[in-house]
Amino acid sequence: MSATVAAQNAAEAHAAAQPTMKAIVQEGRGSADVLHVMDVPRPELLDGRVLVRIHAASVNALDWHTVHGGRLMDIVGSVMRMKQAPVRGVDLAGTVEAVGKDVTRFKPGDEVFGSAPGTFAEFASAREDRLALKPASLTFEEAASMGVAGYTALQGLRDIAGLKPGQRVLVYGAGGGVGTFAVQIAKALGAHVTAVTGPRNVELVRGLGPDAVLEHGRDDVARRPERYDVVFDVAAVRSLSHLRRVLAPGGILVLVGADKRGGAAIFTRIISALVRSRVLKQRVKFFVAKNDLSDLLVLRGLVEEGKLRPAIDRTFPFDRAAEAVRYVGTGQARAKVVITM
Repeated sequence: MSATVAAQNAAEAHAAAQPTMKAIVQEGRGSADVLHVMDVPRPELLDGRVLVRIHAASVNALDWHTVHGGRLMDIVGSVMRMKQAPVRGVDLAGTVEAVGKDVTRFKPGDEVFGSAPGTFAEFASAREDRLALKPASLTFEEAASMGVAGYTALQGLRDIAGLKPGQRVLVYGAGGGVGTFAVQIAKALGAHVTAVTGPRNVELVRGLGPDAVLEHGRDDVARRPERYDVVFDVAAVRSLSHLRRVLAPGGILVLVGADKRGGAAIFTRIISALVRSRVLKQRVKFFVAKNDLSDLLVLRGLVEEGKLRPAIDRTFPFDRAAEAVRYVGTGQARAKVVITM
């Protein structure tokens, strides 16, 4: 037997011995039809990492944009040095299957939530500092929805806007994933909160406890006398000029939502924000949230204090993950959409 054949046989034997798992794999781009359930190698247990058996994973707008983005997402990934993995998903909730060397905060059997690459799968390998123990009061589905949306709302309001108790906040797009978190977190920070949402989301948003709820398409915020210290725009359906008109003197406009038209429209809005901020010296900020263990613990604390409860629109079984991503892209989804294993 030649050395080449022997090496090939050894490689095949190793692959056959490696455990596999079911995962939602992206093959191509253009629509959710490129997402397929496939058998792939289970993540190896590495030093400093935690192998999590996933029970639920939430769908974020980034998942939809990555599936539909084509060449544009390749350019974004290159500029931001993002590694494009074939398995979608970031948020998770599940049970610790095993822990690698030097992991001290978790043990097998712990119920956890947080983030990891490729969470639309049966297992994911997470950094220890990307996980926290799941609040006992939350289901796995609720805990899985906390990551990206929770970080975005918390960091945008507390850090970017510098929200203080007693200030007035307008959350535009309050019925979406980030918006439902933003309403509750702004209240927890002591703000007076006005929520703007579509007609089908009014009752859902009212149940989150804002001080006022306005219906998009019926109540024109710009024609009302109220002015706000913070305008937190998740919807991205109004021009920046329109949103700035409702700011109080010294107020700040924080942009967290991507233009629903996608593509170049997203970058046009970002560039416009940068020009207004740096050239015109207006208080307009666009930001992208980051993973932070201390903030994950803040979110858990708010849940345990009864100040925060994730809102879920729909759950989809694992084999209908493509349908879940497609639903998020319709713009009809309210609150969070979750995939269950």
